[in-house]
Amino acid sequence: MKIKALLLPLLLALSPISFTAEPKERAEIDDEFKWDLTSMYASAEAWEADVIKFESRLPEIESFKGKLGKDGATLLAAVETINDINGLIADIYVYAGLKSFEDMRNGDNGANFSRAQGLYAKYGEATAYMTPELLAIPEDQLKATIEATEALHLYRHFFNRTLRMRDYTLSEGEETILAAASDPLGKFQRVFGAFNNADIRFGTIVDEDGKTVEMTKALYGAKMDSADRRVREEAWKTVYTEYEQVGNLLAANYEGHVKSRAFYAKIRGFDSALHSATYGNAIPTEVYTNLIKVAQEGTAPLQRYMKLRQEVLGLETLEPWDASAPISEETIKDISWEDAKQLVAEALTPLGDDYIEVYWKGFDEGWVDAYESKGKRGGAYSWGTYTSKPYLSMNYTGTLGSVSTLAHEYGHSIHSYLANEAQPAMYANYRTFIAEIASMTNEALLFQKMLQEAETKEEKTFLLQTYLDEFRGGFYTQALFADFEMRAHAAAERGEALNKDSLNKIYRETHQAYYGDTINMHPYVDSTWSRIPHFLRTDNFYVYQYSTSFVAATALAKMILEEGEPARARFLEMLRSGDNDYPIELLKKAGIDMTSPQPIINTIAVFENYVNELEAALEE
Repeated sequence: MKIKALLLPLLLALSPISFTAEPKERAEIDDEFKWDLTSMYASAEAWEADVIKFESRLPEIESFKGKLGKDGATLLAAVETINDINGLIADIYVYAGLKSFEDMRNGDNGANFSRAQGLYAKYGEATAYMTPELLAIPEDQLKATIEATEALHLYRHFFNRTLRMRDYTLSEGEETILAAASDPLGKFQRVFGAFNNADIRFGTIVDEDGKTVEMTKALYGAKMDSADRRVREEAWKTVYTEYEQVGNLLAANYEGHVKSRAFYAKIRGFDSALHSATYGNAIPTEVYTNLIKVAQEGTAPLQRYMKLRQEVLGLETLEPWDASAPISEETIKDISWEDAKQLVAEALTPLGDDYIEVYWKGFDEGWVDAYESKGKRGGAYSWGTYTSKPYLSMNYTGTLGSVSTLAHEYGHSIHSYLANEAQPAMYANYRTFIAEIASMTNEALLFQKMLQEAETKEEKTFLLQTYLDEFRGGFYTQALFADFEMRAHAAAERGEALNKDSLNKIYRETHQAYYGDTINMHPYVDSTWSRIPHFLRTDNFYVYQYSTSFVAATALAKMILEEGEPARARFLEMLRSGDNDYPIELLKKAGIDMTSPQPIINTIAVFENYVNELEAALEE
């Protein structure tokens, strides 16, 4: 089915469906719309058997302690044993997490996930000796051992990554203590997740049809796109009122998280938590700071876009709940799940037949959990292990944004599938800096394909507005969040308290640095930081990688569409490479140099060009 055929006025070629505001219980959703976790574990008893197996195998790790420098055969056996046990705990951990995320009200599944986290901490304790012991081996001796043992050649990059951490690795005893502390010091994310997905309630609003509906996080996103300003305002205030009321609690939790990250950085000898986060991924800190600097210097097109929104909407003041309001007729809506799948498949054809074959394979094999249900973890994500399916979860609502989310999450899952297929387990888990590029490239291909085939002013205007908002969220907003995160950590590292008032102040100042006076600063805007789950990740300073990934994806999609096969081959090779090289080097092989500010400057120019196109379309 051609996309062009699907872009007729009002999308008459699409099958109309109705998405209810009230989420169902999971048991009420047909199995074809839910992932199949039975291929990981057929039953709770099977999972429990692996838990017992894992605990019985932990002593195997200890058996290599003090022997890593003995000879190549011993070192190889240690690496392969630890790799094998790592796969076992990964299955235990991920399965427990996925089951917990299905319904976070389920106490048994939540307890199993907490138990899995504790088991993973035990694995960390058991392996804590490995890096210090490797680093205690004279570098020349270690390299000679690797060179003399052919089977170790595969692990050269792993050893190189370990050696570069020499200056930031502690003694065996200290590493054991830090590993034991990882579970309790990582609970801040768990606390926020439990509150944000299971406990918080937003009350009800009156929708566009005059019906009283319960507000949920998934519904909130849809209502921010509503053409009814009253509904947008009511939805926005309903959600933010709840976060504002618990701001002191969330601030205390976030302060604990920030201080735990600062503690780890300081104890290891890093200059800052930011230095620790970037160095761990072999990313020069300048990549982070350059992003913030160039993004702030390039806010003129963003502010121009927001002023254009205000003008088209005919508003005296652009309020926060107007930031995503439609400025054109929604020509693409109520898209059925089947049509969404087809739309994405057509858009991704430039990536080749093999890529599309894997795409359809995922639906046939139960990779996808499509719809919102009561208690289900919010948001969308892809997660799996080396031996499992690359599962993905979303809360599909039939909007163009939901179709884009499908393309995005499938980018992650196919990336994992290709890396798992091409790499040994050691290198299959690609780094965070690379993780979002495949997904955002998919989104870019989807929107550019649809924009190219838009036939009317209304279609073009709607698609441009949608893509500009996606662009704003993926690049500018994430740079803003990264800026806030950097300022908050720096304040804590200066010894300043992070409480509700100070965090609200930092967020307000950061927001204004990007948006200027284009959006009215309602007091609740200051609380935006309190509802962003990514700020509580144990691998903090995560969000900047959305911006850098958007930069890389914008460039890669352009290359794929303009160059064809050479660019596609480079892109797919990057996906298949997993973690067999440092992220910056993998991107250079794909054709992007992220150590230079130029790709960021080019991305801002693309955004400005789309603002120009939107202005022209509106004037037709």
